[in-house]
Amino acid sequence: MGSPYTNTKRKRGTSRRLQKSSKIALLLGAILLTCATVYTAFISLRSPDNSGTETRFPYGTIQELSSLRAFMPAYLSVNSSETILDNTRSIRIAGEVMHGGISENFVLFKMRPDRMLFTLKRDRYEITYGVIGPKVWRRVRAPQQEDTLSLIEGKEVDTWHAQAQFFDRIIESHLGNGLITGIESADWLGNECLKVHITDAHDQEVAIFIDPFSMHPIAERKKLANGSTQQTEFFDYHDVDGIPIPFHIIASIDNKVTTHTRIERAALNTGIVSRLFEVPDSLR
Repeated sequence: MGSPYTNTKRKRGTSRRLQKSSKIALLLGAILLTCATVYTAFISLRSPDNSGTETRFPYGTIQELSSLRAFMPAYLSVNSSETILDNTRSIRIAGEVMHGGISENFVLFKMRPDRMLFTLKRDRYEITYGVIGPKVWRRVRAPQQEDTLSLIEGKEVDTWHAQAQFFDRIIESHLGNGLITGIESADWLGNECLKVHITDAHDQEVAIFIDPFSMHPIAERKKLANGSTQQTEFFDYHDVDGIPIPFHIIASIDNKVTTHTRIERAALNTGIVSRLFEVPDSLR
């Protein structure tokens, strides 16, 4: 993906010190999109029963769970609830992302239905992306320099809109923002699992691998525009205010690891105010 410093309306000169950081901002944001969903503590996959009898997992057999009618209630019973869907309005996540031998801190805010603020920091430099409705903006902040403010345009806007989605693709599809096109039996590291095919609200086709013991996402896989395959794996789930979240996320492209993300803190409904996401006055 090209640098997010392209396809913008610039109000002031840009700072080159953060160009390298900005190249991973979209990728990290995409990884964190899944962190806003509802999870429970991860239970590792077990080897299936090879005795000839289909294994019955806690929520049904693979054949049973391959039916959307059986899959969706089981998935929601673990990964969501009516109370969570009704009462969860915002999330705040902070942690560290490591890529190419570089470590950077990040803070992510999301507010339903479509607001997001993502800040990536290194030393005294930081780059922030904001999403509010149809608008996407960026701010680069450096010592002893004026802030660089830009409105994002082109295909990059669609990417950030997808990342501002609050819940994961399966739950969003359940809410009408996407379509589950199929569920089938699959293999993950030699263990039986479910593979859910989704076309999301932004026409992105994604395969999500589900642990049949816990009904949690293990990983997601999708094709990028250049033909490469991006894969994101989820580990180390923590319960956060009743919503378990994966605190370790590994992203790779064509089987080459690109980022390790470690979440340090996460909280729900922390009183985030709407004006935090608003487009800066100078860009209006």
